Amino acid sequence: MRKNYSNTAFAVFCCMVVAFSLAQSAIAQFVCQPNGAPIVQTGAIAAGDPSQTNRPFRDGVPSSCTGGAPTSSAVAGTYRYDSYNYTNPTGLPACVTVDFDFSACGGNSTQLNAYSTFSAANAGTGLIGKPGFSTTGTGTLGFPIAAGGSFTLVVHEVVANTGCPAYTFTVRYRTNCRQAGFDRSNDGKADPTFFRPSTGDWSTINSAGGTETRNFGLASDIITAADYTGDGQTDLSTYRTAENKWFYAFSQSNPGQNVFHVPFGIAGDVPVPGDYDKDGKSDFALWRPSNGFWYVLRSADSTVQYFQWGQSGDTPISGDFDGDLINDFTVIRPESGSMKWHIRMSNFGYGFQYGCASATPLCGGLPFGLTTDRPVPGDYDGDGRTDVAVFRPSDGYWYYLRSGTITASGALGTFSAFKFGLAGDIPQPADFDGDGRTDFAVFRPSDGNWYISNSTNGTYASYTAYNWGTATDQPASAPYRISNP
Repeated sequence: MRKNYSNTAFAVFCCMVVAFSLAQSAIAQFVCQPNGAPIVQTGAIAAGDPSQTNRPFRDGVPSSCTGGAPTSSAVAGTYRYDSYNYTNPTGLPACVTVDFDFSACGGNSTQLNAYSTFSAANAGTGLIGKPGFSTTGTGTLGFPIAAGGSFTLVVHEVVANTGCPAYTFTVRYRTNCRQAGFDRSNDGKADPTFFRPSTGDWSTINSAGGTETRNFGLASDIITAADYTGDGQTDLSTYRTAENKWFYAFSQSNPGQNVFHVPFGIAGDVPVPGDYDKDGKSDFALWRPSNGFWYVLRSADSTVQYFQWGQSGDTPISGDFDGDLINDFTVIRPESGSMKWHIRMSNFGYGFQYGCASATPLCGGLPFGLTTDRPVPGDYDGDGRTDVAVFRPSDGYWYYLRSGTITASGALGTFSAFKFGLAGDIPQPADFDGDGRTDFAVFRPSDGNWYISNSTNGTYASYTAYNWGTATDQPASAPYRISNP
């Protein structure tokens, strides 16, 4: 049953107090599917190249697939540059991602920016995409472009007359961009879904209309639903701890008869699926508490990526905090009653920790939340980056740190609070209304109801209620799992 209300009616909700804990975390990131073949461009900045006046200020915030505020200030000077013109060929609104490699520039810092219209006389105007940093290595940026839209990519020096003997960048067009969440119909909206361990059934209210129940998994499995095939639809999936094996259904209509399974992991591993290789598909991934390593079976090339980040006692969290469409290795560490988020950003070759002024691995983490809070990372401001966020059962508030307000200087920025929920609720943040923002949502085991605050482009003017599930069901709409103990 679905009901729509104004938010003023939220105070009439009732509940009983039920303790709950973070059991497993999964994909919590903005995703896009590649469209067409990549374009590889090589070049060099040398004597005889044209010069531009000014360059964009390096503010430490890369642009993402949803855009972001362009740099308003410019750094005075004269810099040599190369420029390249492109037009979106997909016939659809798209995200353009540019992966660049300046490692052959002889140690000279170089920068790549995107313009709607480029003027060499004032290179601080017309900016639509920026990396935020210059680099002597690799990095990435993204920006939205209209169907048939044109743009210019400019590679330039950061210090006048230093040049670059050789550089490479790759342009990819990506479409079908959406926030994470259980999406049955590929319409960009999350669907209220639960898993019933006693029967192995998944039950969904489809945003496109109707309900359905499908059978997949065992009572002891950890649910790991995500898009492993890259078709925009969430695939039923579980991780079977008894066998250390992953299962996912590659058929939406008959999942039990169309199963892919692979052994990956050892006893004690925590599954954290996400897109770690930027191919638009979720990867099998695990975090190992015994040694703090992350292990990723990359869908792009079937190789295993591993990276040490975390220690015993941490909780692994998943999300794309720098907006490069790659899942970032993240752990939360309890310290003296508070949480510290240690986020290793994938952009610039894992060169920075989120909220830190340098690449120092022992930056100290980002303090946000209490150990009694529930981590609920998601993109609440719709900028294509995962926001640090917690749900506090003691007061029913969601506290989230707007990703656009954290800079390379380490400034904490602006946090927001939104009251929605009661003690005993199980948070289910996802984009249920398809506006590109994560919505505040909870499942209430005491009455089997879902309460969803519709972000509606930031207005939160109404909420939706569904009666869907029982106290023993596991809600599965959110891009990570939170369950009763």
